[in-house]
This record gives sequence, C-alpha cells and structure tokens, in this order.
Amino acid sequence: MDWALSVAEPRQWFFVGALGTEERSRAAWSWLKELGLEGGRTLVQVDPINETRFSAATRQRLALRRGEFIAAGGSEAEIAALGLFSELYEIERMARQLSQRASSIIFDISSLPKRFFFPLLRAFIRSQAVRDLVLTYTCPEDYQSEDKLSEGAGKWDYLPGFLGKERRGGKETLIASVGFMIESLQGHLSGEEAHPAVQLLIPFPAPPSAIRRSWESVFNLQSTRDPGKFVKHRVDAFDVSSAFDCICSLARDSDTVAFAPFGPKSISAAMCIYADQENSAIHYPQPNGYHPDYSVGVAMTDGKPFVNAYWVKHEGVNLYKVIK
Repeated sequence: MDWALSVAEPRQWFFVGALGTEERSRAAWSWLKELGLEGGRTLVQVDPINETRFSAATRQRLALRRGEFIAAGGSEAEIAALGLFSELYEIERMARQLSQRASSIIFDISSLPKRFFFPLLRAFIRSQAVRDLVLTYTCPEDYQSEDKLSEGAGKWDYLPGFLGKERRGGKETLIASVGFMIESLQGHLSGEEAHPAVQLLIPFPAPPSAIRRSWESVFNLQSTRDPGKFVKHRVDAFDVSSAFDCICSLARDSDTVAFAPFGPKSISAAMCIYADQENSAIHYPQPNGYHPDYSVGVAMTDGKPFVNAYWVKHEGVNLYKVIK
C-alpha cells in the first residue's frame, strides 16, 4: 500500500472499510494512520440478522473490534451499522453520503460482504465527487480450516442491483471465480437452464490454504460433469488488473456476460468494475452468516502488513476501461 500511494502526489485520504470480526479488518486503516495520510474514516459494521450458530460469537467479536477501534482513536460516530440483509436502497444511500465526504477515498474491501462492497464500489466509481479511488485488500495469515466459512447460503439469484441487461437471444458467457463456497453454483449447473459452458477463474498464485480449497471446489464441480463444460484460467489472487484483462478477453466473443464471484475479493472487484461498465448480471447467494474467524491473523511481508492497494480512479479518470 505504501508504494501504491507514493506513485501519485501526496494527499489526505478518507478511509472506508469494515468494522469486522477478522483481525485484518483494521490492518489497512492502522497502516494508513501510521503513514500520516488519513483524513477521516467511516467503518461499516455489518450486523448479523438471522440467528445462526455464528451469531453470538460474531456479536462478541464485533464488540471487541469496536473497542479496539475507539482505543486507537476512532469514535462511535464513525461507525455505520447496517444489517447483513439491508435493502439495496439503504446501502446506496450510505454510498452517496460517503461519496460526498472527500475527493480522495481509500476503500478497503478485505472484510466487507459482496452484498455491500459491490454497490459501494460502483457508487464510488460513478461519483464525480470522488476524484481519486484506491481499493485495498489485506491478506490474512491463514483461513480457518476446521469449519465451514459460512452457512445458510440462499438459492442461485442476482446480487441486488446487478440484474444485468435484458437478454434477447445470443450467447451469454458465465464467468465464475472459484473459492470457498460453491454450493449454489453446483445447484445452478445441475438445473435445466444452466449455462452450457463456464469460464472458471482459478486463483493462482494464492496462499496455500486458499489453493487447496479452490482446487477442491474445481474437483467437486467436475466430478459429476463433462470436464469439457469448464474452461480453466489461472488468475493471480491479488491482481485486479490481470483479472480485469482476463475478463475482457473472455467477453470479446460473447453477446453478454454474467458473473458468479465466489473467489478472492480482488477478482470480484474486477468483475464489479466490468459489470458496472457493461451492465452485466452478477449472481451471488447471500449466506445467512459468516464464521467469526473467517480468516486468522494478518499476513506480513518485509515487516509490513500484507496490504495490497489498487488505483481505480486518478484525478477523475477511471483507469479501467472495457475496449471492444
């Protein structure tokens, strides 16, 4: 992150991130403060709504993180709490308010559910008030491996706000990133209306635990189907640019593109950026709850937290463009 911010003229950044259960949810904000570049912040706290076996532990962990945030200089007024199943208009209203807070925004997607970070990212990209936009993503030390990372995923459906354009025949390509939760994708591909072929984005290189889970997902998808149904593409788990380029390449021969973002957040961000420009459909079943230890710790590199940063807008110019 320090290098990415150094390539442009120094400025103060308004920080938007998550007050989450994971330790990594505070890493980017803490480092930005250490660099002396933070000019304000809002942390989004996503509260559990439906009671699951994770709910009690999640509330306890959120209370702990809230205390850590306030002890580090934050305040209650800088925490925006919304329920996990908040309506789209509530998330978009918050996005409009945040877009007016500063012209330079760092948006940390490390611990935000896709239901939140997709509409927020779209709003920041579209806002003329946001002149500079940098995404950050913190790599955890590891992912917990003894339990499922989420539970109660809904049926195959559209992510709110990303219904895509009306199809009028033609060829639609489904691009799915592979990750830890593929049950609904399994169900969709078993249905009569399933896509005949799927372009799979497999995160590699990636942390060892993520690689193992991703290839288990690929194996489970292929085990009862014709292997020719899937076309595999390896994409760096931390490279938004290469993921975006790969998507653009795969989309050239299709009339429309639909996405299923089950993989790393950086690849999901590339899908969101493309979908915003091309009005593409995004399919994502929202789980009822997430394991409070979805990830463990914060990865370190050269004595610094492993926080990647990606410029999306610079001085009002969107750095990602779909060219056909």
